[in-house]
Amino acid sequence: MRNISYIIADDELIYCELLQQYLLAVPDIICLNVCENALEVNKHLQLEKPDLLILDIEMPGLSGLQLVKSLDKQPYIIFISSHPEYALDAFEVDAIDFIKKPIPPERLMRAVEKVRSLLTMKDAFEHQESFQKNDATSFFIREDSAYVRVNYDEVLFFESLTDFVKIYVEHGKEKMVLVNLKNLLQQLPDELFLRISRTHIVNKKRIVSVTKESVFIGKIQLPVGITYADKIIESVVGNTSIKRHI
Repeated sequence: MRNISYIIADDELIYCELLQQYLLAVPDIICLNVCENALEVNKHLQLEKPDLLILDIEMPGLSGLQLVKSLDKQPYIIFISSHPEYALDAFEVDAIDFIKKPIPPERLMRAVEKVRSLLTMKDAFEHQESFQKNDATSFFIREDSAYVRVNYDEVLFFESLTDFVKIYVEHGKEKMVLVNLKNLLQQLPDELFLRISRTHIVNKKRIVSVTKESVFIGKIQLPVGITYADKIIESVVGNTSIKRHI
């Protein structure tokens, strides 16, 4: 079983103790440090390379969100908070999960095991290219020992999971590849795909409606990042909407 190293940060000591108590039930997991604030975590990150950060969002000096946004290379992140309104912001920075206090232990354990699965997959694909651009109509992804062709037209959207991207395809099972969203976008044709947030790239041809807040791919609603809103409307709608006067 793949080991997981982690750092906890919460300015409420009771939650630090509670998290540690819950995590005692998880096998092969190693606590590197328990911190009272995000600034302290940042200092430890200069010396240690944890697989996982479990962070409160509201902390004095520097919030958990601000810390994650400042990192060039981030570990997997699980946010905990008493404020559910931060959930969207948490997933915008590629968090594995957002858990509302009081913390359900089974939810925490599921999130940690998701991190373990991603780490195991990353180890397996570390020295292999799992995404290969093919031509103007398709690309290849690695599944087990084979490369499988995926046509661009089949793709609904891509979703980031830090080091991985999940590919949602029409009438099929989601696929996972070891590539980050930024590098993936550089390999996709601009005329077909559009980034709408820090965590999603969509197939323009699959968009059925769009606002500055949301994009609908069929019945699936995806949030639009604030910094992407104007570009999305221009790219998707452009001058194609019907005008009242010509």
